[in-house]
Formats: sequence, C-alpha cells, structure tokens
Amino acid sequence: WLKPFNHPSCSYIRAFTRTVCSTNMMGPCAWEDLGREPSKQLFLYLPLRTIWECRCASRGWKQLGCGSSMMQELWMGSLNGPQRSAAWKSLLLDGLPNSLPRRSQASYESLSETPSSYDATISRDIGRTLPREDLFRDTGGKGQSSLFRLLRAIAVHLWDIGYVQGLNFVVATVIGVFPDDEALVFSCVQALLFRHSLVDFYRPCFPKLGLTLWQFDRIVEGFLPKVHTAL
Repeated sequence: WLKPFNHPSCSYIRAFTRTVCSTNMMGPCAWEDLGREPSKQLFLYLPLRTIWECRCASRGWKQLGCGSSMMQELWMGSLNGPQRSAAWKSLLLDGLPNSLPRRSQASYESLSETPSSYDATISRDIGRTLPREDLFRDTGGKGQSSLFRLLRAIAVHLWDIGYVQGLNFVVATVIGVFPDDEALVFSCVQALLFRHSLVDFYRPCFPKLGLTLWQFDRIVEGFLPKVHTAL
C-alpha cells in the first residue's frame, strides 16, 4: 500500500479519487467547477465530522473571547499561558461529563505504572523529542519523565496500536500547555485521538493518512492552482 507514496509529483493522491467519490464526498472534476471563490463551497467537499469540528472550535474560540479580549486581539495576537491553557482545555474537553477528570486521574495513574513492551522504544525517542525546548532538554528531567509516563500510559491504553513514532511530539506539545498536570494532558491527548479522529493516523496501515493527503491536495489545487501545477 506504500507504493503510491513514492511518486515524486504527488499525483498518487489521485488514486484515492474513486474511494472518496464512493462516499459522495467529491467527484474527480468537481473542484474545477467551484469557480473563482472555492471557499464558499468548500464545505460541500469536506466530511461532515470535519465541518462539525471546525464549528465547535469556532464557538469555543468566541466564548473564550467574551468579556476578556476583543476577537481581533485573540485572532491576531498570541495567548499568554493561562489563556492558552484555557483555550486548549475548552476546545478539547468542553461537553464531556464533569466526572471525567476524576476517572481520568485514577486511570492515568494506573496506566502510567504498568510496564509496556514499548518502554525501550519510548525511552529511545524521549531524548529526540523537542530537545531545544527547556522543558525537555535535561535527560531524566521533569519534561522527559512526564513524556515517558504519558507515552507508556497511552501505549498500554491503546493496546491495538501501542506506541507509534510521532505520538511523542503530539504528547510533548500538550505537556508544554499543561506542564504541571499529567492527568489533564492524558485527557486532552485522548480527546485529540478520539474526539478529533487523530488516532486513525496511527492505526495499522494508517487509514486516514491517504484520504487527508488527497483532501489537502484538492485544497491546494483550489486556492493555490499555480503552486499545485508546479508540484
């Protein structure tokens, strides 16, 4: 299944056309019919789940800005530490049961102490994960220790996937947002994996990867046709 990925012009994405068309997402020539403003009809060619996730994120972002900052400031400027943490927590965990944090804490503590067959692989990747960031620079330091425990917990919890390279950077990024709450990081990573379907990028044969690359190619073709032609 990896053979199409070797094509230098990225035209392998065309191979997914028939599969995507069978789900009524988009016909092979539909993009050319969008006219000069494809963004107005882009929602017609994206999965309903993706549209729902974007709308939820938009609502959460607006609620975060109410009574604190102008929307333009939130959009154009950068969030400070507390605002950044609040934004991540709101966008990932809003709508979940209030009892979830307590259950997640107990579950995480148990999982992080359970030996995994991936422990050696995780240990090798720890030192190669964001080594220029202060939090992960010191061998055996706070950041690296947290990252190991979290990746072990995820590997044990996701028994059908285990540990896959790339998860270390996802988890490390979330640790940077909540450096003092590993259980919350665990909950947020689970939300990324399951509420936002990131887990399908890591399952055997990477079922979502090809489709996502095909969608990205269509977006580049619609918004940046000259770039797309040059690729």
